[in-house]
Amino acid sequence: MSLAAFFLAGVATVSLSVDIAQAEIFSQDGAEIQFRDTPKLATVKPKFTGDPNQVDFLADNVSYDETNQIITATGHVEITQAGKIVKAHQVIYNLPKDTVEAIGDVALMDTNGDVHFAERIELQRTLKDGYIKKLRSVLADGSRIMASEGTKTGGKTVMKDASYTPCEECKAHPEKPVQWQIVADEVSHDKDAHEIEYKNAKLEVYGVPVLYTPYFSHTDGTIKQKNGFLMPKMSLNSQLGFGLTSKYYWGISPSEDATIGVRAFSKINPLLLGEYRKRYDNAEISLDSSGTYSEDEDKIRGHMFGKGLWDVNDKWRAGFQTQLTSDDKYLREYGITTDNVLENQVYTERFDDRDYFVARALGFQDVRVSDRSVDQPNILPELQASFMGNPNAALGGRWNVDLSSLNLLRKGNGQDVFRTSADASWERKDVLPIGLVNTFTISSRMDAYKISDRDEVSIVGGQGGADAYRFYPYIHDVVSYPVSKNIGSAMIVIEPTVAVTTSTRTKNTTDIPNEDSQDVQIDAINIFQANRFPGIDRVEDGTHVTYGARTGIYADDGSKGEVFFGQSYRLDDFENPFPDGSGLSEQESDLVGQIMAQYKDLYSLDYRFQFASQNLQSERHEVYGFANFGDLSLSTTYLYARSLERTDLQESRQQLYGSAAYRLDDEWNLLSTARYDLSEQEKGLRYSSFGLNYIGQCFTVLTSLKRSYADKNTGDAATEFSVQLGLKNLGSIGTNE
Repeated sequence: MSLAAFFLAGVATVSLSVDIAQAEIFSQDGAEIQFRDTPKLATVKPKFTGDPNQVDFLADNVSYDETNQIITATGHVEITQAGKIVKAHQVIYNLPKDTVEAIGDVALMDTNGDVHFAERIELQRTLKDGYIKKLRSVLADGSRIMASEGTKTGGKTVMKDASYTPCEECKAHPEKPVQWQIVADEVSHDKDAHEIEYKNAKLEVYGVPVLYTPYFSHTDGTIKQKNGFLMPKMSLNSQLGFGLTSKYYWGISPSEDATIGVRAFSKINPLLLGEYRKRYDNAEISLDSSGTYSEDEDKIRGHMFGKGLWDVNDKWRAGFQTQLTSDDKYLREYGITTDNVLENQVYTERFDDRDYFVARALGFQDVRVSDRSVDQPNILPELQASFMGNPNAALGGRWNVDLSSLNLLRKGNGQDVFRTSADASWERKDVLPIGLVNTFTISSRMDAYKISDRDEVSIVGGQGGADAYRFYPYIHDVVSYPVSKNIGSAMIVIEPTVAVTTSTRTKNTTDIPNEDSQDVQIDAINIFQANRFPGIDRVEDGTHVTYGARTGIYADDGSKGEVFFGQSYRLDDFENPFPDGSGLSEQESDLVGQIMAQYKDLYSLDYRFQFASQNLQSERHEVYGFANFGDLSLSTTYLYARSLERTDLQESRQQLYGSAAYRLDDEWNLLSTARYDLSEQEKGLRYSSFGLNYIGQCFTVLTSLKRSYADKNTGDAATEFSVQLGLKNLGSIGTNE
């Protein structure tokens, strides 16, 4: 609606000076008009002292009343300035009064695509005052504004009997009411205050009033911040009851703001909310917090999240992240986050060409609710440095050096570990004339450990302290032979691959804890790596050969099919470092593979598997698929994985997840999801949801009903209903995110 003021100002900015069919010269306020004999159509390019803007003027007829000093242009009058165009049947310029009046089908076309229409406009040339009758505006985004009349006084425009809607009219029946519009007795736009005010405003849906307010206001979109209350949010779940969130935004400065609010519930005490943000020239900081008093637990509960970043210069930067909560259940109970582990850190980084360095201190808070008490270690500190050479600079390859240092500290008598590591490697890739692709890597690593209060589970060797050292060199060579052939509109690719890795026999268990290498499993992605252990604490020593092949067919329309099979064989018969369930605990590894097929963007199936090498018993399955049947879309994910020895994964996992979406028409759709646990320990439905959505041209309605079957002690809401109404250009009303 603020563009109505611009419409008034747009006409006023046209400084009228015209050539008319007379042989005289008239001067007014430094504006010179040169008269000459002209045909019926007069074209003018006036020149004003001190005004650099060019104005073009067209009219069928132009007359000048010398006595009253009035210039009148009639018939297809068109005025152009700086890309703006004003059209009218008649334009009257009263020189003594310094007013411009445009009458009859007045139209203003702005450079941003907005078009404004009016029956009559009268403005002072000084732009301070003006009047407009029967305004109708079509904005560039399709929105429309209508008003019976409007006045402009200085920087303030007032419109009477005004309406606004971003909704398109029905083309077949334009007389029908639009989907929604705002109707107000009076709408005021204060350009200096950047504010739009409404008096006696109603929200009409298909012509029926559904909401009324005697007064409300919002910014006109020309400023980035404005103090005021934000749109309220609502929520409903079985544990908290009905909730209403109200927030107030405070723009402290152009680079600083704060938001404070309250989230009230029908079943429990309200939640206080606070957020603070500050941006500096080369830094930024943000804090987000909440708090409440729990009568059931007789204590104050809450959380504090924050982060900051400082760009010291073009190479160095520093930052922090904090995530704190009063108890394990709080964040899930109030829907703040579902993270299992909260991370706090302070860090500094350096980026220099291909080199990288980071120093940081980290602390963790495990918020998983379970009978098992987990003591997450603090990292005080961690140092990492990586130096990488230029490609093909060292004997046709590239060298790389990685340095790291880590100090793990646990509370009380928990296991503390100090570890330092240095790794140097060189890699070269060659494509031989016969088509073979060879990648050769040589690497050596030195690890040093100092352990106190040893944990018997993670170290074989008893309690007490220990010092340990390890040298881990290896040679890794990967040879592949990709072959391709075009067959019409598709291409077939076959790529057999063999890798050989050899290393000296290396310490893995004696006096060395396993902090970062527990979750190890072979799959189609890591099978050709030299060391299949994640992290540093465990290494794969000895010699092993890995072999496999990938074949695929790829069509021009996006359809494709791929098949991969791979296996690894350990040549040494001394102690195997891998745990049972990893797929690598036997001399001959499990068979891993992937089968994938996709037809255009309509159907897809991706199956990844792991079978035991001895009896082909299933160890892990992952299936993902989707299908689009016109208006119906289906997707599913299935996971089965056996337990992994000496890790937290002591039980086999088996889950099925599915989702479905059905498009009722171009605007309505249904959504449904469910997760089912198939394992023997926790068999049953774990989660389900159903949603009905309307996505229209100018508003949306999103509804969902969610049901969690997890233990209520975890803090997850048992049942939650949400609804959100989104109005184009105005925001949304509904549930909390």
